[in-house]
Amino acid sequence: MAQGMEPRLTGRDRETATLAGILADAERGTGRLVLICGEPGIGKTRLAEHAARAARDLGFAVLNGQADPLQTGLAYAPVVSALRTHLDSLPARTSTEMLRGLPDLGRLITDPRLPHPAPGGDPALNRTRMFEAALRFVQLNAPLLLIVDDLHWADDGTIELVHYLGRGAGHGQFVVLGTCRTPQSGQRLTDLATLVRRNGTELVLQPLNVSDLASLLQDLLGQPPHHDLLAEMSARTKGVPLFVRALAQMLPGHGPLPAIVRDLVLGRLHALDEPERAILDVIAVAGTSATAEVLGLPPGDPALHNLLRQGHIEEHVTGRQLTYRVAHPLYAEVAYAELTESERRKLHAKLAAAIDTGTPETILAAAPHYRGAGELVDTQRAIDIFAAAGKRALYALAADEAVEYLGRALALARDARPQLVPELLDSLGLAYQGAVRLDDAAAVWRERLQIARAASEETRQIQLLVQLAMLESERGDGDAAQRHVDAISQLRGDRDIEYAAMRIAIVARHMPLETTRATYQQLSDLFGDRPDGPSQAIFHATQAYSAVLDHEFAAAHRHFVQAERVGGASAAQIPALAFTPRRIHTGVSLLLGDIAGAVRLADLARAANAVFVMPSAVYSMRLLQRTAQYFQGDLPATITALEEDIDGSTQTGLYRLTARMYAFRACLLAELGRLDEARQSMRLARARPAVRDNALDFTWATAEATIACYSGQPERAPAFTADAFRFTDPIICYLRLLSASQAAIAAKDAASATAVQQVLRSTKDDAPMIDVLSDRHDGLLQGDAELLRGAARRFESMGAPLLAAQTLLEAAELEPDRDTVLRCLKKLQHVKPWFDRARRLARAQRIERGDGVLTRREAEIVRLVGAGLSNADIAARLFLSARTVETHLRNSYRKLDITSRLRLAQWALQHDDEL
Repeated sequence: MAQGMEPRLTGRDRETATLAGILADAERGTGRLVLICGEPGIGKTRLAEHAARAARDLGFAVLNGQADPLQTGLAYAPVVSALRTHLDSLPARTSTEMLRGLPDLGRLITDPRLPHPAPGGDPALNRTRMFEAALRFVQLNAPLLLIVDDLHWADDGTIELVHYLGRGAGHGQFVVLGTCRTPQSGQRLTDLATLVRRNGTELVLQPLNVSDLASLLQDLLGQPPHHDLLAEMSARTKGVPLFVRALAQMLPGHGPLPAIVRDLVLGRLHALDEPERAILDVIAVAGTSATAEVLGLPPGDPALHNLLRQGHIEEHVTGRQLTYRVAHPLYAEVAYAELTESERRKLHAKLAAAIDTGTPETILAAAPHYRGAGELVDTQRAIDIFAAAGKRALYALAADEAVEYLGRALALARDARPQLVPELLDSLGLAYQGAVRLDDAAAVWRERLQIARAASEETRQIQLLVQLAMLESERGDGDAAQRHVDAISQLRGDRDIEYAAMRIAIVARHMPLETTRATYQQLSDLFGDRPDGPSQAIFHATQAYSAVLDHEFAAAHRHFVQAERVGGASAAQIPALAFTPRRIHTGVSLLLGDIAGAVRLADLARAANAVFVMPSAVYSMRLLQRTAQYFQGDLPATITALEEDIDGSTQTGLYRLTARMYAFRACLLAELGRLDEARQSMRLARARPAVRDNALDFTWATAEATIACYSGQPERAPAFTADAFRFTDPIICYLRLLSASQAAIAAKDAASATAVQQVLRSTKDDAPMIDVLSDRHDGLLQGDAELLRGAARRFESMGAPLLAAQTLLEAAELEPDRDTVLRCLKKLQHVKPWFDRARRLARAQRIERGDGVLTRREAEIVRLVGAGLSNADIAARLFLSARTVETHLRNSYRKLDITSRLRLAQWALQHDDEL
């Protein structure tokens, strides 16, 4: 290939056409979120660059952000870099006017024209406003293409922001395009890829085929490749364009092709002379900060020129700034790995000094280099840098990153600047709690409390006691939590709003019913006569909780709605005031028959506003979501999602929640007929450290009753008595009633069945989900099929199709009906025990599945018949006997409609010897 000639984008005609269509749609006001995926070197970045050129030709602004593997970026760094560079390229008056209307962008971009974000407030609301400001910035600069390259190296916050911006693209003249290596299971990026498949466009790049490989080699070599060379290149590179280009450049006079790509990269690096390698190493470590000034190179430096000419590095012009980058991240990775630890530290120290000019922007860019430089940078300056980076991460709600930098700042400050330790402990405790590292958070809060007591800081003591009380409650230690509550009361009394909100949560979790009821009444009396919003929120919340205890669910719903309305802005400062009532309100909505409303209330975004005070908030809401998902009928998906939640909860030390999740998983597994797995899940639930949680006893009893029922031993279910049952957590209590009803009736346990019905009839207000469960219970006790069919219709209308199908089958077992049984077979096919019951009923009543619905095996055989295969061919392919194939075909014939039967009959006439 001629020197300096850029290879064509080979083998990507379909993808380039798709991108052209997407840009054209964006011109018309309908943007898109695009994700380009594939293995390293497959051409993701080149395709993104092609999209950038096409966008510029249409008059689009193009913003580029790059995640970097060697510079573990600050939260949202790629998007921040893209937005800032574009902002700097705008006329001063334009950018100033734009920023005036986007104050919340200050949490994302540090700029003197933006207000410095205040700490505290509602974290979820703060983040939503920050995301919305970024979206508004993009909209104001449309038409626009935002590219975020190498998302596999980005932090979770960047991935979530990319998705948020992409969702907003549907109503704007802009496209958000991300590139990433094929996401691995369990990565946060996997969630983004799933959402893109639903609402955006995913372009999965495949290796080049032989024809495209030959075309690329011809471009690179200037002549068609020899057959042997093409075969060897195909075997070595597996069709990955980057490796094809690299290997092609080594062909003249370089001997045999290397066996692995890393050898290839090392060969290219080792061929550089010392000045060239030194510059490449600095660029690799500098990431997106590698300007000529940072590199310290004069214009026209020959070593830099050689690296550009040889294709080892590339120039990037963004706005008015010229930066240099290693041509491909793989080269940067290998170059960095080749350095000794001492060499790395020296490079980081050099870059820290070059980048850090004292402005907020450069402080953040320099932070990773101060971290990498170790003791080679000034300690006092490192403390300032790490503290600033950690606080910025807290503002941006990036808890893990905040822990990283604040922890480093604290370690240095203990000796070098002890007066800063209390402030750093305050921030680090929040960061640990936000990252759900509860043991670490507790240690920090205890140390900070000792300092506050020594300094007689009463206000700070109270704040720290609140944190410790809630944290111990989160970990399941109700006694420790209560001790901290008592200490708060001694300092401030009972009329403090934050104290009251926390006390509500703690008594609900850990205290006996009599203590809980008395606490609600006491708080109601204390705050009911105070007119301010927070006090009224406490009053209505306690009234709602009391109504739940009294089975007055409609009244509870009204009070919860009122508590949220009057609490309003107070919830931003006191997250527990919003989160704890919302969690119980979710269960109340379900009991009122509003499953869709319960799903809306179980909103993870709302839970995020409490996570820095109540680390269990997100996982608690996730458990509510899984329960709602169960009522909506998708058990396999519920279990899959629940298992991911268990993995996360286990790592956090949230023992009480993890135990509840395992027990709920046991219920689901039992209902699916996977009894051994269900019993193992219960063993894991019991293996959690001892915790005190009022919800656990009912959760375990529910799981044990469910396992007993589905294992055919309902008499082994835990005993149920009305006196021992109390409505506390509505959803858990409802599941307990459901399992107790099934077990009592299956075991013909009249006493337990009567006790269940006594509770079901004790609701003083209209609770449709309890009412319909009562009808189901009565219908089974009395053998009343019509009552069961009515209950099934009501379950269906409430959005509980699984319960509806189960109840309908129970009615059909009393009064068999062909259409009903066939409906149950269809709706219960993924729930094995219930499907087996429906199938047994069908066989007993000689009911054939004549609704045209074939089993998976029957459908497969009919498809092969349609392809012209004989019975013998089908039997051989599916490892079946010819007699089995014939039986499936005859069953299929009985199920099919008249047209399909005629087609099958025509085939049979042509294959008379086979049928």
